[in-house]
Amino acid sequence: MKPSYMESLERIKEEHSEMSKHLSQQKSELEKINMEKENMTRSFMTYAEVSSTMRADLKRAEEMNKRLQDFIMQTLNPLLSPEHQASCLAALESFKSASSPRENGNGAALPPGFPPGAAGMLGMFPNMPFGMNPAMSQLFNQFAQGNGADAVAGSSGGSDAKKPKLEEPDDGELEIDVTNDDNPTTANGAAHKNGRDSTNSVASSGASTPSIASNSAKGRQQQPPGNLQSLEQMSFLAGLNPNMLRQAGGFNLFNDPHTSARLAAAMNQMGGRPAYSFKIVDNGIPTPTTFPPDAQKGPGIPTGLKKRMELNHGEVVCAATIARDNTRVYTGGKGCVKVWDITESDLTSTSTVSRPCIATLECLKDNYIRSCKLFQDGKTLLIGGEASTVALWDLTTQMKTLDLETESQACYALALSPDEKLLFACLADGNILIYDIHNKEKVCTLPGHQDGASCLDLSNDGTKLWSGGLDNSVRCWDMSQRVELAKHDFNSQVFSLGCCPDDEWVAVGMENNNVEVLSTSGKEKYQLTQHESCVLSLKFAHSGKFFISTGKDNALNAWRTPYGASLFQLKENTSVLSCDISFDDSLIVTGSGEKKATLYSIDY
Repeated sequence: MKPSYMESLERIKEEHSEMSKHLSQQKSELEKINMEKENMTRSFMTYAEVSSTMRADLKRAEEMNKRLQDFIMQTLNPLLSPEHQASCLAALESFKSASSPRENGNGAALPPGFPPGAAGMLGMFPNMPFGMNPAMSQLFNQFAQGNGADAVAGSSGGSDAKKPKLEEPDDGELEIDVTNDDNPTTANGAAHKNGRDSTNSVASSGASTPSIASNSAKGRQQQPPGNLQSLEQMSFLAGLNPNMLRQAGGFNLFNDPHTSARLAAAMNQMGGRPAYSFKIVDNGIPTPTTFPPDAQKGPGIPTGLKKRMELNHGEVVCAATIARDNTRVYTGGKGCVKVWDITESDLTSTSTVSRPCIATLECLKDNYIRSCKLFQDGKTLLIGGEASTVALWDLTTQMKTLDLETESQACYALALSPDEKLLFACLADGNILIYDIHNKEKVCTLPGHQDGASCLDLSNDGTKLWSGGLDNSVRCWDMSQRVELAKHDFNSQVFSLGCCPDDEWVAVGMENNNVEVLSTSGKEKYQLTQHESCVLSLKFAHSGKFFISTGKDNALNAWRTPYGASLFQLKENTSVLSCDISFDDSLIVTGSGEKKATLYSIDY
């Protein structure tokens, strides 16, 4: 039977749609190829420039060597006795022989002092700089050829090791993975079979981390593949930041658009501490940050922490907050929020105190609490977590006054407007819910993050809302018009976020271990790479002079705003899932996968 006109038209439409999709894919592939070409060209130019500089230095060294020899022959020899002149001439000939260029296997001359074991390097990569640290030479030896990915993959074998593997799509749920919190000795992330896989799972594994989407929840390797671990060790010896290799994921480093700049920076850092703070401007190339002399000292700049109190919650602590008057701490675990009195602790002593809680708020039906927001008067607490409701509690009567249905499986973060009339809920379905607490009505929903919204914070003046998500983006929203003002795209999922009180900077904790510090008024930003695993929480001091970040690497890092000079680092036994700083910047509380919160006093 001959197809009708409408059937033919529908078929043509379908074919046109398929061809359009194919064209779009081809354009995307072309853009990726062009980007890789540009990155490789930039890398080549960097290596060529370094090679030229090193060759010039070598030529100057040879000239100095020659002048020294002439000086010895013309000045010192005549002053020596005849019996010593023969010894001097013999020593000089030995020096000439040792310092003269040697031939490598390809007939190319090697400069003085070049490691004999790296003789094949010149033929393989002509523009490689001379005089290189042996560890750096070995590192370059693995990546200089086109099959650098094979060297990294090592025994993982096969062509599949040369390209990223596409994993099955996830439901986008932000999970906490607590597979090994009961065993602190395994806190750095080995795989475990007893981990919880449900969307309501909490976990703090090798410390608790949000196991998110396709990058983490499906059994991502914790250790580098093949011989990448040894390359990390070599990179440290050579002055490279090991996080750069981890982020490469076992693939060719030239695929990283920032590799050339970081390698050049690493060469400048040889013999000293590797750079961990990088400044990125309009050209997108990170350069090591130059810190001012007072970067780690001055009024309001902390020098360390002292542990003052352990709050044994009994469950993984995914949320923690300090009352404005420093009298109470609230910790959120599974199905409840516990209240702790910290006024009885002598915070000037050097001993650590452990005390029982004074109240327990049963909420969210045995689901994990993910966020607690305390009102300024300390009488009302807003609670959200791995449930479809957000609860409002009167702390005076210890009674629930509001049970807000969000129509989403989970709420991962909460914020309050400066007048405390509006609440903002960051939902697992990717939406940002705005709710009028006083009138008890929904104001609107901001649709944004396709794979789920994971964190949010409100600017100090309440005019802008910042949100981060599992779609690798951070978005800025205008609260007067309730529209999106800006979007920042990253190559990693966003786990945590905080706004500086001066509203000039926003710090973002990433799944790829980095902390990104964005300028709210321009394109300048900083990238901090000191964490060794994903960054789970982040909080600015109320002075705005510093901020802290915590992660799955069990670490709490304190950074100077905005450039990220490291003020101090503290390690706990398991992942640090949450943190808060008191209103007067004198206390810090952390929640961990060790089923407790820890209260610290800040030293200045």
